[in-house]
Amino acid sequence: MKSKTTILIAILALFTTSIQAQTEKSKETVSPKIFVVLDITVYDTIMYEQYRIKVEPIIKKYNGKYLVRSGGMAFDKDPDKKVIPGEGNWNPNRLIILEWNSMEELQKFINSAEYQKVAELRKNSASTKSVIVKENLTD
Repeated sequence: MKSKTTILIAILALFTTSIQAQTEKSKETVSPKIFVVLDITVYDTIMYEQYRIKVEPIIKKYNGKYLVRSGGMAFDKDPDKKVIPGEGNWNPNRLIILEWNSMEELQKFINSAEYQKVAELRKNSASTKSVIVKENLTD
């Protein structure tokens, strides 16, 4: 009887330790997402469309993901993509929100030779205001 109790206690201890290890591991692997919010005013729609087409696969390559793409540009097939102003006087011509899993992934994208080459198209066809924000996982 004593050996069965000892075995049962050992199994429970092992099970508890395993659950604790998995819980700690899951805490470590959950990191906040990084979001880039861009307010873009397009001056040359033809050049900007070239940028948009060329940047999409680069964003994917560096694990970026579009969450919002709006602005009702001439090349947008969906009229519902138009930006609808809310409070204040903010009415972006084009609003983009991108997501990355980490700041490191975003930095690799920004610093990549592929993006730097394509970014010139955006810089020459539009003015851009942007912010980078980190997801809040504590609420």
